Amino acid sequence: MSDQNIFLNHFSYTKWIITLLLGFSAGVLDVSFFYIIIGIVMWILYRCWKPSTEPSAIKCQDKAKEQAKAPHKVTDREFERLRYLQVLVNNSWPYITKYLEKFLRWRIQPLIRSRFKYLTNFHFFDIDFGNKAPQVTHMRVQSDPEKKQILLDLKISLNAAVMVNVGISKTIMAGVKSVKLEGTLRIILAPLIPDVPFTEAVNIYFPRRPVLHLQWTGLTNLLNIPGLHTMTERMIVDQIANFMVAPKFFTQPLAANFDMKNLPFADPWNALRIHVLEARNLVANDFFSKKSDPFVVVRGGGTVGKTRVISKNLNPQWNQTFEILFSDLPGQEIEFEVLDKNVQRDDSLGSCKIAVPHVLKKKFIDKWIRLDNVKSGELHIKVETLKLFSDRDKLQKVLNLNKRPRPPKSEELSSVALYTVIQKARGLPVIRPKKCKLNPLATVEVSVTDTVKRTGAQINSGEPEWKERLQFLIKDPRGERMQLNVLNQRNKVLGHISVSLSTLMAAKDMTMEGWFPLESTVNNSEIWLKLQLMILAPRIFHVKR
Repeated sequence: MSDQNIFLNHFSYTKWIITLLLGFSAGVLDVSFFYIIIGIVMWILYRCWKPSTEPSAIKCQDKAKEQAKAPHKVTDREFERLRYLQVLVNNSWPYITKYLEKFLRWRIQPLIRSRFKYLTNFHFFDIDFGNKAPQVTHMRVQSDPEKKQILLDLKISLNAAVMVNVGISKTIMAGVKSVKLEGTLRIILAPLIPDVPFTEAVNIYFPRRPVLHLQWTGLTNLLNIPGLHTMTERMIVDQIANFMVAPKFFTQPLAANFDMKNLPFADPWNALRIHVLEARNLVANDFFSKKSDPFVVVRGGGTVGKTRVISKNLNPQWNQTFEILFSDLPGQEIEFEVLDKNVQRDDSLGSCKIAVPHVLKKKFIDKWIRLDNVKSGELHIKVETLKLFSDRDKLQKVLNLNKRPRPPKSEELSSVALYTVIQKARGLPVIRPKKCKLNPLATVEVSVTDTVKRTGAQINSGEPEWKERLQFLIKDPRGERMQLNVLNQRNKVLGHISVSLSTLMAAKDMTMEGWFPLESTVNNSEIWLKLQLMILAPRIFHVKR
């Protein structure tokens, strides 16, 4: 029996209690509220897996074989209402709020400062989440011994007065005075280890977008900032909600030797090609023409794609293709929303979803799907998985396959995916802001062909550390370059580097890793990167031996 199964099946009652007490002790000492979470989960697991009678040796062997074959799954009917869990949440809430404050200041604040050039001096002033803890109404536990992880789903509800004030430089411009949130919060302990603290990290996210309502003060002041004047309150709330939803997740390392690559869902190694083909029997929204102007929005993997609008048609044909990278983060879906194009606001013509694990299991799906929340309408979609290769010799064959005749107005298909890991930099000419006490900001801007992605980090001890993972889908890497700029809070370039993708293809396994010199105003400026190219091949791709 593996160490993993020994850990899950033969953990004594005494050790469960000791673990719980250690979690509470860590919380009292203000070490980390994640140790409290571990204590809660360990106690729950003991309650869930505690046998009513002593099983026979034969039953233990059978159970071990079953767990080795497939992860344990719990149905919705096995959700339990646990009152004692609410007591634990109430007692740990003061420590959770301390972490949330640090999380906003040190992780969310740099992201906002780096993504909007008019918000480079943005920061949180007052942060107080109050004394009212979220209500935990239901919970369920799932174990996956194969992937060495435990999943804890908590249905939470929060309706409380808070005080979160934000502004620019020294001026408070807006604030949130109450929050209403309802949804399922997922906590993943992974990867599990047989020693204390029993997991290398705690990972938190919402599998599906929660219901979020905010009561604002001074929102109009915030919307008057250049670059934000086109946004609405709903758009801002959408952006806030998306920070918390898969594929985004937040990781708190617990083990000293934790490495992000050890997580089974750290990188999106699953490539899907999604074909939005046609629809039929759509609802007619235009009263006079008895028609609609439909288009489809495709959401998944943190990306959003849109088809073209087909005017006055209830049986439109789009034949458009979208490519999305997905990780193995549990609970992800591909969402299709059919909309009727209007001048003021687009009206819904229905929506449908497909679970990503279902697609990965089937490899290929071609079906009509009934649209939800409408009287009539179906959407015809086709989804196929792509193979990933690190052999550069396969590129030409993939390019030839991608050039095969396709429907008119079809998008050009991608042939490779570029995976980048941006770890940290050293020797940069950092400039501290003069107008406020904010830490210096270092933003990384990476561009490949027409795609540009940015991420920011506050400089706390002299050197920026991003620990960011970015991916790019590329039509043809030959002749293309990856351009990387490091910017300060004034968008001034502190250093830059340009890497030829042809050079990357010539490297072993099409991978380059280590310190790269930056062209900068000071000597010895460097950035630590890992760059990797993967060939994207369709299902029908065969390798001649």
